[in-house]
Parts: sequence; C-alpha cells; structure tokens
Amino acid sequence: MFGLETASGGADRDEVFHRERPHLLAVAFRLLGSEADAQDIVQEAWRYLRADVDGVENLPAWLTTVVTRLCLDHLRRSREVPQEPADMPEPADPVGGPEEVALLAGDLSEAITILLDQLTPPQRVALILHDVFGTPFDEVAHVLETTPGSAKKLASRARARVRPASAADADPGAARHVVAAFLKAAQQGDIDGLVAVLHPEVTRTADPQALPPGAELRVRGARTVVDETRALRANARRARVVSINGRPGIAVMADRGPRLALVFRIAAGRIVHYDVVADPARIARLHITD
Repeated sequence: MFGLETASGGADRDEVFHRERPHLLAVAFRLLGSEADAQDIVQEAWRYLRADVDGVENLPAWLTTVVTRLCLDHLRRSREVPQEPADMPEPADPVGGPEEVALLAGDLSEAITILLDQLTPPQRVALILHDVFGTPFDEVAHVLETTPGSAKKLASRARARVRPASAADADPGAARHVVAAFLKAAQQGDIDGLVAVLHPEVTRTADPQALPPGAELRVRGARTVVDETRALRANARRARVVSINGRPGIAVMADRGPRLALVFRIAAGRIVHYDVVADPARIARLHITD
C-alpha cells in the first residue's frame, strides 16, 4: 500500500511529510468529521516526526499509523463512547462481500457521518481505514493493536450499523437526470441552473487533493456551493456523468483513469450532499463506469 522510505535525514522527513500531508489530512478528516480537529492531529503528527525516527523504514505507513492512533485517542477523549450491545449477534460474515466492503468507498454523506458517531472508536477506525481507504486488515490490526480477525469483526459490526444510510435514496433514472443537470449548469456557469438542483442546505465534503490550498473540506449552503462550483468551472468542462458503485455520479478523467469523482446523495429531486473523492486510495475503491 505504501512505498518504502527511509527516515535518514530531516530534509527527507520534510519531503515525505509534505507529500503525504493531503492523504494524512484526508484520513483524519474522515475519521473525526471535523476539519479543525483533523488539522490539529496532522500538525501533532508532524511534531512526532521531528523526534528520532531513524529506525523507521516505511515513513508513509508510520505517519498514517501515528495519525490514526492520534484520532483514536481524540475520539475516546472527546466523545461519549458508544457501548456494544451485549446481545448483538456475531456477524455472519466478518469479512463482508464486495458490495459490503465498498459500502463507504464513495459515500460519506451527512446521514452516514451522523451514524459514524454511533460506532465505537475502534469500529470507526476499522471501517474507515479498510472500506474507505483500502487499508489491509493486517495493517488495521496493527493500528488498533489487535488481531486481523478482530479488525475484520469490528468493520463488519460497523457496516451493520451504517448499512441503512447507504441505500440509494432516489430512483436511478431521476437521480441521473439531476446529476446531469448539475454538471451542465456547472459547465455553463449557470447560477439559476445550479440553484434549481441544489437543496438550500446542501453540504459538500472533499478530499484535500481535490481543492486549492486553504479551501474548506466541508461547506454548507447552496450559495457557497454555487460560488465554489463557478470557481472550479475548468474542472467541470473535463467532467462527465458516470456510474459510481451503481449510482449516478461525475468523474474527471485523466490518462490513467479517474482523477476525481463526485458522489451524490439526492432526495426529492435535489442534491442534499456530495463528496468529492480525490485521494488515490479512495479513488481506487470506486467502481466507475460510463
């Protein structure tokens, strides 16, 4: 999953950290649901990196582990930890089939984000790392200081809790019409057209790799989304409507495949949330077809 690096010098550390920073921020943001907290966690990981890490051979993997464990500690400290029901049955398939494993790969809607708060911190970490970022369960187990089998069970229990919010929430044909109208309006800079398909309280989340430096990872409100969409009009011109994990979405393609993807949640004919996926680990989890 990660390339092999050495931590032999400060300059090398700096280079690796700045290269990995968007991914680290994406992981922290998806785990915590707060951009400010994610920024703090990544900055704290930077301070860990300034210590003696000369024995670390795989620095990107080490940084991801540090960030994830810091997020785990933060979740345990700052939130009331949900308790696992004593009578909850053992998951029938702790690994999950392909459709289960892809549950959150491109769908981190506001509804699912709320449900994530109902998970225990280890469940949340197992689900996000494995299903969203494709981290193998042996690496998830290392982060959680448990066994791969236990990590699989944690992810399976988490899927069982968030599964209801993952169901498609609009007729595919009608949803594709809404997505196509959104893309057409974005390509033409049509403000009225954008407003017509956006819920007034629409939210947009995004991986850092999809945004200009300093842009917010979560924004709310149709006017804010319209202004941003107009500013990123060049991307819209290179985009097309596609199917993402069986649901209508938008992709901007590059020579070697999709560069970013927009995954939508639609209700009553309007877009209520969309997520801009650009982290390579997340993009790799999406099944994108024309």
